[in-house]
Amino acid sequence: MKFYRHFLALPALCIFIFAAAADETGSQTLSVAAETPEVPVKPQPPGRRSLSLPSLNYAFSVEARCPDDWAPASLSLNIADSRISKAGKDLENQVNQQLDITVPARQLAPLTLRDFCVIDPADEGSATVVEKPDAPPQVPVSNRLRLVAALAHASLRCTRDDQEKTVYVSQPLDVTLICEASDAEGAVTAR
Repeated sequence: MKFYRHFLALPALCIFIFAAAADETGSQTLSVAAETPEVPVKPQPPGRRSLSLPSLNYAFSVEARCPDDWAPASLSLNIADSRISKAGKDLENQVNQQLDITVPARQLAPLTLRDFCVIDPADEGSATVVEKPDAPPQVPVSNRLRLVAALAHASLRCTRDDQEKTVYVSQPLDVTLICEASDAEGAVTAR
């Protein structure tokens, strides 16, 4: 019976030790948020199509905080083969970082689309986008499609004396496809 009392006290003791260790180191924070780029798409015949994305520009808001008595050594952000890094000196005075990164088209996988931005057979040559002569062109919500295009990986390395801690975060990155009129400039064509 005495054995069981000691056995039951062990989890409570472990929780107390872990809580004390957490209070000693403080909290290490790394969060990443990105703005979603928009890509205009030209209407295509109905069916399944592959869409190769152009280069995408992502603007990130990154919160990077080391525990008390620890100093930030480095912050890195990766998307496919694109990378941006900041050294400890650039991180010491700012918790919130604004980072911009351009991902070249060759680093992005094609997206498979079905029945998005298709030419209406009744109108032959025009998509479902309707333009009014006196008003700027409006794109209905149904002509917008938000998809995951890539994955961002971020890491924050913190140091204290000869110790290091690293925290990692992954974030899916969206792209919004917008169905444009067939004569719009700069629109991407699905294949």
